[in-house]
Amino acid sequence: MGDDGDVNGRVEGLLWYKDLGNHLYGEFSMAVIQANSSLEDRSQLESGPLTSDYLGPQGTFIGVYDGHGGSAASQFVTDNLFANVKSMMIRPQLLL
Repeated sequence: MGDDGDVNGRVEGLLWYKDLGNHLYGEFSMAVIQANSSLEDRSQLESGPLTSDYLGPQGTFIGVYDGHGGSAASQFVTDNLFANVKSMMIRPQLLL
């Protein structure tokens, strides 16, 4: 199996896994089993401060995005969702 220092996880055939990673309140592991040879789904885990000053609220985001018919939409959400949520935490007037 994987090791603690493996940031990207490991691949064995259609199985992708990451044994141990850290988040704000402990450790996590993740696994994805593909149904076909092209993985269209995306997942992510981000943990830590929700603002740039590190003194504000802390949190852990977990996202699993299904890429129906291609990976473009799920990759876009992976690249943008949490960054936008953090921006709204810094500037709450954006929520109005």
